[in-house]
Amino acid sequence: MDSKATIQKLCEEAGQSHLLRFVDELTEQERDELFNQLLGLDLQFCVDVHNRSVQQTEEAANLSPFPRVESVRTAAKDTLDQWNSVGIRAIADGEVAFITLAGGQGTRLGSPDPKGMYDIGLPSRKPLFQLQAERLLRLQTLALEKYGKAGRIQWYVMSSPATHIATETFFKAMNFFGLEPSQVMIFQQGTSPCFDFNSKIMLETKHSVNVSPDGNGGIYRAMHRAGVLEDMGIKGVEHAYVCSVDNALVRVCDPVFVGYCIAHKADVGAKVLPKAYAEEKVGVVCLRNNRPAVVEYSEMTPEETARVDPATGQLVFNTGNICVHYFSKTFLDRAHKIELPFHVAIKKIPYLDDKGEIVTPTSNTGKKMEQFIFDVFPFADNMAVLEGDRSEDFAPVKNAPGSSTDSPDTARAMVSDLHKKWASAVGATFGPATADGLFEISPLVSYAGEGLEGKFQSEITLPTHIE
Repeated sequence: MDSKATIQKLCEEAGQSHLLRFVDELTEQERDELFNQLLGLDLQFCVDVHNRSVQQTEEAANLSPFPRVESVRTAAKDTLDQWNSVGIRAIADGEVAFITLAGGQGTRLGSPDPKGMYDIGLPSRKPLFQLQAERLLRLQTLALEKYGKAGRIQWYVMSSPATHIATETFFKAMNFFGLEPSQVMIFQQGTSPCFDFNSKIMLETKHSVNVSPDGNGGIYRAMHRAGVLEDMGIKGVEHAYVCSVDNALVRVCDPVFVGYCIAHKADVGAKVLPKAYAEEKVGVVCLRNNRPAVVEYSEMTPEETARVDPATGQLVFNTGNICVHYFSKTFLDRAHKIELPFHVAIKKIPYLDDKGEIVTPTSNTGKKMEQFIFDVFPFADNMAVLEGDRSEDFAPVKNAPGSSTDSPDTARAMVSDLHKKWASAVGATFGPATADGLFEISPLVSYAGEGLEGKFQSEITLPTHIE
């Protein structure tokens, strides 16, 4: 059976014969590209996943607060020091890996580049990737000072087809920000085909299927497929800290959080924040039908969202998810085998008309299929949840410059305010501010406010960058 007949049979069996309607117009190279893509997609699997996803109905969910949540804001200093020591020890022993979710582009920020390359406007002009890299370097220094060995932190960066080449090129151009090249592995998340409202896979061109990233929940299959799990095993990794690239304040591989999860023998962990207000558009970590879960704000009733515990005066569902997670290596080794649900996202997706011309839509035309990283939480035997501090843990960079929330401007101000707090705690004073009045301490100097004693001998004029 020739290749055309083979592909035609696969498309017919999956009910997707339309994918070949322009095949006779293609060059040999274009035909080969289309056939190879179709063979790699596993059409019947994609169609089955789509059909299950659009037909699934939401089960009646019995929601209850997560039963045990401790907080860095109320824990005793001795307890925090103990968790920190456990985390630093694991780093010193080379047991901790860092995974960055970096598949997104900076389109909403006005940049065509991967979001990790974005400069939020700090005095140092360091992009988000560099801020994370230098925090890793500082942690290795702290581990060396405390335990006499640095324990290299392996960094796994999950890109997407749209950002992969640019991300690799950027890391090489920046000499991996001072890390050893062997510490860094950039791997791609998977994709899934887009479907129109007639359950047909959409073509992007006459010789290519329209695909989109499969969501951050595709990380488990991607890590297995790319050899990340194997690399972790070779390098002795036992614990993984995962976060998105667009949080300018994120404490990468936070030893307090990692140590907390290790101390509780957790399969998975989540760092959470109290909601700023009841209607804040964040998911909450809780129990759904007695299993750990993240429930999106859109899935909760107004009554559930606003419910207050009369004993504390706090929201009952107050554990806001900020995409800072812990996973044991043992759990990751089985996570990629778990069949997770796909979620349907209705989008404006360009399509080919009957003439083979690309149409840019002004309204929704189809469905993208994606998974969420927290879809594995119900499969964990033991989950740990730790409440952080918003001013120290969460400065998202999602909206365009000038936006009043979650923008480069708000993130920049939060970084500056936190660093002023660190400096003031060791006696620093600030003089009149000029220009934007920003203050920045390099992650290479201090990870979380430590090591600053004696560094500020005179009044600080702003803006200033301490490197």
